[in-house]
Amino acid sequence: MIYLDNASTTNKKPLSVKVAVKKALNKKYCANPGRSSHDISINAGNIIYETRELLNDFFGGYGASNVALTSGCTEALNLAILGTVKKGGNVVYTTNEHNSVARPLEQLKRAKKITTTLVKTNAIGETEPKDIENAITDKTYLVIINHTSNVTGATSNISKIGEICKKKGVMLLVDGAQSAGHQKINMKNDCISMLAIAGHKGMLACQGVGALLFANNIEIKPQKFGGTGTNSEQLLPPIVYPDSLEAGTSPTPAIFSLLAGTKYVKKHFEKINTKIENLTKYLLDEMYKKKNLKIYTTKNSKNGVVSFRVLGIEPSDVVNYFNQNKICVRSGLHCAPLCHNKLGTINGGTIRVSISHFNHKWEIKKFLKLLDKLLLGLIK
Repeated sequence: MIYLDNASTTNKKPLSVKVAVKKALNKKYCANPGRSSHDISINAGNIIYETRELLNDFFGGYGASNVALTSGCTEALNLAILGTVKKGGNVVYTTNEHNSVARPLEQLKRAKKITTTLVKTNAIGETEPKDIENAITDKTYLVIINHTSNVTGATSNISKIGEICKKKGVMLLVDGAQSAGHQKINMKNDCISMLAIAGHKGMLACQGVGALLFANNIEIKPQKFGGTGTNSEQLLPPIVYPDSLEAGTSPTPAIFSLLAGTKYVKKHFEKINTKIENLTKYLLDEMYKKKNLKIYTTKNSKNGVVSFRVLGIEPSDVVNYFNQNKICVRSGLHCAPLCHNKLGTINGGTIRVSISHFNHKWEIKKFLKLLDKLLLGLIK
């Protein structure tokens, strides 16, 4: 199979990531970190702390204690949104947002805890900083920005938006699900208050792990409760970061994979993203030559995410055609209905091709060849 669904989950992982998962299950590390004082528990805990330190360094964060490890980007975003609610306040967000943002906001809105302001992206799918500035009111306490759209690949200027938020005195939450590992992000330089990342996409880890990084002046209330290994005698947990945000047993193998994946991405960052950029350019250049396609990704996009529709054929049928020919792509709304409402693709969504640096040009060529056959009406 040729795998071109990497925006969902990267299929091929570095060998170091696979070794790390195996290491976590080794008898030297396979224990409950932070729950016992024996050597095996301490060994596992040390690797987890190293992961926090590396993520903090990689994303220009505010310290290892300000890195909460989560089950993924969905939990990280929910934790950021639900854990910082200001009753009666306003939240600004955009039409690029994933349901991991849109749904918790809608829940809070229907409970009459907050109001929301939805900002439309521009013609090429980017969020204009001036539109964010105009949307902020004296009741706004939080702005949420999807850094790179998982539908179109459009990437917004979080640095300029961060400057605006800092000047206005509001928090900025960045959804880095698609951009982490592909875009350079520095929380301090970009004035980011909270950054949510996924482990299993551009960071090349396995599923089941993500992180929420946050600034020193941010107070986040826990959204799940249970064992933390500290202050167990208290029925309500004290706010001690990151422990109070990580109730329950840590997904140690997944965290070990995130450490290995981050090391790999940090070492090969330029190589990884130059290859993705080149493959994306080749794919888009060829696709823009074809008729009977509606392409929703701009021709100069570099992020490995390409959305399109074949005129007259349902996206799901196109995906089935490719699957029958041993190529994995995705169709649907990609959990981002606000974006599809704006694009006019809410019925059926789009077909999405998403590229990893482990892909090869010959794989893109085969995809294009099969696409040509489809466009010639040779679908069975």
